[in-house]
Amino acid sequence: MRHLFLLLLILPLAACGSSDTLGDEDVIGPWIYQEIHDSIGCRYGVRWQQDNPYDLGERCLDAVGLRARFGVGSTEGHSDFDQVYPWSEIRRCNVRMVGDSAVVTYDDEPGFAIDGSNGDVMVRIPKFYVEKYVDGGYEYRVVSGKGKRPHPVFIEDGRELDAVYISAFEGYMGRDSLLRSVANVIPTSDITAQRFLEAAQQRGPGYTLYDMRCVDMLFSLIAVEFGCRNTGVVFGYGVADYRQPLEREWDDGLYYYSQKNEQQTNTITCRKQWKPFIAEGTNICICEGDQNHILTFARCTSVREQGDQCVYTFDGPPVNITTDCFIGNCAQNTNWIETCSVPYTGATGRANIREDRFEARQRNPMRYRWMENLVGNVWHFLPDVAFRDAQMYVCSNMADYQFSDSIAAGYEPYGTPLPTSRELGTLDDETGTNIWVTTLVDDYDARGIAFGSDYSNALTSKDAFGAYYYVHQHPAICANGGGFDHKNRCNLLTTRAWVWNSTRWHLYGARLLFKERNVKE
Repeated sequence: MRHLFLLLLILPLAACGSSDTLGDEDVIGPWIYQEIHDSIGCRYGVRWQQDNPYDLGERCLDAVGLRARFGVGSTEGHSDFDQVYPWSEIRRCNVRMVGDSAVVTYDDEPGFAIDGSNGDVMVRIPKFYVEKYVDGGYEYRVVSGKGKRPHPVFIEDGRELDAVYISAFEGYMGRDSLLRSVANVIPTSDITAQRFLEAAQQRGPGYTLYDMRCVDMLFSLIAVEFGCRNTGVVFGYGVADYRQPLEREWDDGLYYYSQKNEQQTNTITCRKQWKPFIAEGTNICICEGDQNHILTFARCTSVREQGDQCVYTFDGPPVNITTDCFIGNCAQNTNWIETCSVPYTGATGRANIREDRFEARQRNPMRYRWMENLVGNVWHFLPDVAFRDAQMYVCSNMADYQFSDSIAAGYEPYGTPLPTSRELGTLDDETGTNIWVTTLVDDYDARGIAFGSDYSNALTSKDAFGAYYYVHQHPAICANGGGFDHKNRCNLLTTRAWVWNSTRWHLYGARLLFKERNVKE
């Protein structure tokens, strides 16, 4: 109730249908209260032309006139949506279990911490409603605080929830093998999707993995706020242009092989790279023999040139290095956005480690309303969607989530089989070789599905949704968002239905999701 009262005091800015809006550089001054407007009754929309892949969208309905600017480095972001529901009530917090109840501490309250000492770092998103429809050749997404049925992410086992909690950071498993959301750790990868799911469920009732319902919900919020359906255009591609460990037969893999045999060491000496993917302060992966044999994930603490070689020093336990060892990057630390050389400290924006125009949008951690790396860094396994023979199956009850070689109970077919694709294309943003999503699966009954239904190779990542299309004929589970080497394909709507139940890889991770049962604030 405390937050709702504050919301109502500032709502003259966001009165439904109002044309009085703040520009990007305006400063909110003292209010003269004449009337209290309830933004919960407003309908904030975005629309785009269905048959025009070059139309990225525009705000409509009560969103007309509102503005938002994504922050970059020392330039703070700005959003008029901070004053309208539901955006105004999205809050970063700690969630800590005490018995069967979750204790929530907000980031402006005593005791809040990002290191895990007061529980997981989560983002509370309040219940709201989403409409999806087509009218006059335009496709619409409309967000509001009132409606007949809330977005399905807020419905669990037939019960409406007041809020859901999405992890601020990518999932990390410590010594207790439980999935957590904490700052300043390397996100866990290289385990199967089912193991990630179990690591979340073992936290207790209400815990599971971030799912496609979350993706659809966040896409609706982002698209309306920025008036754009392409998240790559809105906030870039995240941690997306780093190099996975390359074996000898891959392109320039020879640059990454050890030139020496060294016992119990924290250095590895390789040929000098033609391009500095592995830089001081980035995380690295050292493999031996092949990519499946990982010796360590570590932080590169220094890079020293010696003639035509480079000596990389890394932290953590020493390892035995042979000339069969090779290096690449791995996922970067959680909260790197605030600890890198040119950080960003606001709720919505990206760091500015790389400023050149070709790499700035591909090599910087990002966050949207405190949720870091929704795209890039590691793919996120989605537990509620699976494919068989290109047919999508969807589960709407988190208690039934599982990753399986067969279609499990609780998963129902959705729509008709989708077109398959075997086109890997290239990592360069060029036409003719890559395939980009042009339309989404029909979800006008608002089931919370955000997945491509058709594609074109005549576009780039800056067109249409900017999402890459992946559907395999073989049985598949799904991973979302893109990984640290995926470049311009990293996008909130890039979902890879090319992953097998047995897949484990240094590019695949997970996010934590908590749905309230008993919550104390």
